[in-house]
Amino acid sequence: MIKEIKNISSLLISVGFSSIGFIAAVTVTALAAREVSDNPLFVGFPNALGVGGGVLGTQIYYFLSKKYSRYVALSITFFVGGLGGLISLYSLILDSFLLLLVGAFILGIGHSATLQTRYAASFVSSEKFKATSLALAVWFSVFGSVFGPRLVGTYSDFFDSLYGSDLIVGYIIAMFGMSLAGLAIMSFTSKKSILRQVQIKETFKPEDSSSHKEGNLLTLLLVLNHFVMVVVMSATPLHIKDIGESVQLVGVIISYHTLGMFLLSPILGKLVDRNGYRNFTFIGSGILLLSCCLTFLNSSPLFLKIGLYLLGLGWNFNYVALSDAISKFTIKYKTPLNIKSDSFVFVGSFVAHSTLGLSYIVIGYKGLSLIGIIVSIYLLLNLKKLSKIAI
Repeated sequence: MIKEIKNISSLLISVGFSSIGFIAAVTVTALAAREVSDNPLFVGFPNALGVGGGVLGTQIYYFLSKKYSRYVALSITFFVGGLGGLISLYSLILDSFLLLLVGAFILGIGHSATLQTRYAASFVSSEKFKATSLALAVWFSVFGSVFGPRLVGTYSDFFDSLYGSDLIVGYIIAMFGMSLAGLAIMSFTSKKSILRQVQIKETFKPEDSSSHKEGNLLTLLLVLNHFVMVVVMSATPLHIKDIGESVQLVGVIISYHTLGMFLLSPILGKLVDRNGYRNFTFIGSGILLLSCCLTFLNSSPLFLKIGLYLLGLGWNFNYVALSDAISKFTIKYKTPLNIKSDSFVFVGSFVAHSTLGLSYIVIGYKGLSLIGIIVSIYLLLNLKKLSKIAI
């Protein structure tokens, strides 16, 4: 156990730093878009471009890991994300919406490395520890959920008086968080680690078996799970501000949400290692549906704390279980399903974020919660097909 954790220690540290930076940025980005743009339809565009950057970042990571190693790919991608945090910071100082879009896009490239660390952790671990290692990598994002949203209000009044914006702290944290994640990979990865080896080329062919359809189904389920979470989560800061609450409450509620996303991951990973992933996807989808029902019925601060926590918890069940299945599928068939699935996850997030401004104006927070309910039900119906998949 200790040896296994030591093998992935650099990955765990990097996730801790990068998640703090990225979640801090996500907490303030929709509000930052409101601040630098007069058009309410554009509030979701920076986050949408951020997930667009994630798609590009996933492909950059894949190219670098094939040509050099996962070690090089992770380090470079994290440092690029740090640059995105710096550009986003200056967008608020210069009151530039265009610069905010550029910064969010580049920051999204860095975030792709945070997601890929879970597969890297699974890759370097033994067969009986793969889901646990993957879940530990997800769990270390709990540092982001605790510190990221809560730190955005630190010295916000000072920066407001200095630069005319109380949101700048979020991007300062993003810049340092991503940069420190890259330094952690470079400093703490053992010279003998297989992360430094060139990735083995794929040998998978669609005609090898019916597994091609199975991989597509796993990807679809992961995308739907993430889409529901993003639809409700991204609209929550706007709703909180619209009911007259402060940016500090935004941070608290997002912190509840991200704690649900990450806190129980190690326990869940151990259970998935022992019992397989299928049953946990049904539990997770049920919790996801319940959370959307709560935010639909009552969107007061108290119910938002409960609903957003459950939203993160349901997402976590599905994320760990489905990611474990995708990781094992990738290793078994030597196919880049991990790259493909994360790319489509980013595409789904792009759709959710890019339509946020219009959908929030037209149907409001309750309407977006209703969309979450509908997609959750569709997700549950499709989970029945998992009984046909053997990995």
